[in-house]
Amino acid sequence: MRHTHNVLDWANVRAGIDGQVELLATAPYALYEHVAEALTGPAPSRAYFVGCGDSYFCGLAARYATELASGIPTEALESLEFSRYAIRTAPEDALVVAVSNSGDVARSVEALRFAGQRGLRTVGVTYNPDSRLGQAAGKVITYDYRDVGFGPGTMSYVASVLSLLVVGIRLGELSGRLDAEQRQAHLDGIAGLAPSLAATIQAQEEPARALADRLTDETQVFVLGGGPNYGTALFGMAKMIESARHNTVAQQLEEWAHEQYFCCTEGTVTIVHAPLGASVDRAREQLQAIRDMRGLAVAVCSVDDAETAALADVVLPVVGDIPEEWSPLLHLVAPELISLHFAQRSGKVMLGFDDPFRKEVNFRQIFGSVIPGSLDSADAGR
Repeated sequence: MRHTHNVLDWANVRAGIDGQVELLATAPYALYEHVAEALTGPAPSRAYFVGCGDSYFCGLAARYATELASGIPTEALESLEFSRYAIRTAPEDALVVAVSNSGDVARSVEALRFAGQRGLRTVGVTYNPDSRLGQAAGKVITYDYRDVGFGPGTMSYVASVLSLLVVGIRLGELSGRLDAEQRQAHLDGIAGLAPSLAATIQAQEEPARALADRLTDETQVFVLGGGPNYGTALFGMAKMIESARHNTVAQQLEEWAHEQYFCCTEGTVTIVHAPLGASVDRAREQLQAIRDMRGLAVAVCSVDDAETAALADVVLPVVGDIPEEWSPLLHLVAPELISLHFAQRSGKVMLGFDDPFRKEVNFRQIFGSVIPGSLDSADAGR
């Protein structure tokens, strides 16, 4: 298990944020070689991306791009939701791709084991191919990055998103939707976002720091995103919880109007991911409603999107022209920087791991949970 012995150092997180630029520039090509070897024909009728925490959120971030590239219906599910429920109706030719950085997350290992017992094609995506996940998978896709030390996931998240985006590209080849030239154009397009990622980090540094300075433990913080950036909203929630144990709430872009809107009041901070694309019009309406309720409206939007920026009290600009399906690769900067600056100012120890007992229970719950021998034996608990 990675990082069983770890040093809790915010410099690790800072190095991880900055290191994402080089990873984005180089990883898509190396990953394609792994993915092409792991995934051969025929194309599945359905794909499932499964994982826990960040590894679940990356599936939500990559699902839409996969469907566009391949034409194959793709579902992103939390590991337990797949292993105990969705697996029962999965088609026999389905592909199950489970993501786990450590490779030791019990529910994700379980998902692959149960899928294998049903005869489904399985792939594990991990940093650690010798892990339980690697052993449970029919094929393994290994990603690599410069390990900067323990901390809330940054580079590991980018590596996971990239892995699934490349899986989607490969599925596009297998389905016949992409030829070799189109596949290369997709890989070049993703890797070509690295300068935009660097520029976005630089452009957001000070507004993210200023926003973090306005937050306290008592501040209500909501993060909204639609489509591929619903995964980004959940990622933002996770970084605030992991970094500073702030109970930030993520919500789907539309559902905010039906739920958290009623909690929006003066002092409430609502961060809206609003890339140019299918739901930017709804993001603008939500920003207006936040201000109408005297909340603080924060827009994460294109640096060229003056219409959206005009509706926000705080703007975190995203630099570069990017298709919406790839926008999570740049929109992840805002939650990383906000959570880092807030946590550093709060003086808290990430994850609360200055308490050894909290860490012990957490590891027991995630890595030490009992994996039933089969889905039938899991059912025996009813």
